[in-house]
Amino acid sequence: MKSSTIKMWCCFALMLSLLQGCGILFQSEEQERMRQEAEFKPYQQKNNIEGYREFIAKYPENMFIPIARGSIQDLEFAPYEQKNTIDGYREFIKTFTGNRNSSRAAEKIEQLEFKQVEDTDTADAYREFLRKKPRSNYTLLAQQRLQELEFQSLDKRCRDQYGFDLLLYRLNVSRLQKELESASASSLADFTLFASIDTYKGQRCFHTLLIYGDAMARLDTNKKESSESFFASVIAKLLVYLDQKFTNRKTLDGFSFSVASSANRFYGDAAVLLVYYFPAGSVHQFAQGLLKSGELLAQATVSTPANAAQEGKAPVSQPAPPR
Repeated sequence: MKSSTIKMWCCFALMLSLLQGCGILFQSEEQERMRQEAEFKPYQQKNNIEGYREFIAKYPENMFIPIARGSIQDLEFAPYEQKNTIDGYREFIKTFTGNRNSSRAAEKIEQLEFKQVEDTDTADAYREFLRKKPRSNYTLLAQQRLQELEFQSLDKRCRDQYGFDLLLYRLNVSRLQKELESASASSLADFTLFASIDTYKGQRCFHTLLIYGDAMARLDTNKKESSESFFASVIAKLLVYLDQKFTNRKTLDGFSFSVASSANRFYGDAAVLLVYYFPAGSVHQFAQGLLKSGELLAQATVSTPANAAQEGKAPVSQPAPPR
């Protein structure tokens, strides 16, 4: 027999021996797993804290010890979860400091606290929640609802004092946004609207806040094109609407706009990028076709927080909540 054939048969025999050894080893490990599982199963079926503790003490080397410990922690948490109260979850966190369900209990507390705020459903309740928990899982929901309640409050004030329907204004803005999107100007259309009755250098004005996302924070406000693009695409069109719909516009000295950025589109943390102020008389002339867009913009005050501070001015910034 040739040496190469002998070597081949030797290799084959070696491989067969190894496979048989692996099979025996695997069978042995499987048997051991089944033995330990059999030790654990009666305690798992009872599913109580005392039983799991007895199992851990009796079989300290059993592979199912981690499952038993986790089950103990879940059983400790179960009555508090069933009770489902803020005080109960707080007691659980204090009593079972190392329990893996402590974070879940904290989440439940936060959930129940926000439910109380939702049931109250007032601007003051949402403001207080945001003050206490500025980084809650419910921060965005609280901000959105607060913003909506304050918008509704301002709507009533605008109707009563100025004969202006703020909700219709928002609807008109929504239509303008759709037009901008159709015209491939989606970056300018992607804002959330907020409003307030504000003052600018002692002049009473109706203020519109256009809140964009974080991407707008990179806007170069020193470029003239930046302020002109917002004016031409958005602000000029809204000024015409405002002039037409403010039946008691004589009580206003002007109209102002802020372009701002905020991660959550919330007025409370919006960073102002550009501020525009337009005298009411100039806006009316523009709406009547007596002033061109460029002429109106030339009569307006356009500033950024930075250059306004250098000039000693107080630009319109984040509007105060309506009262």
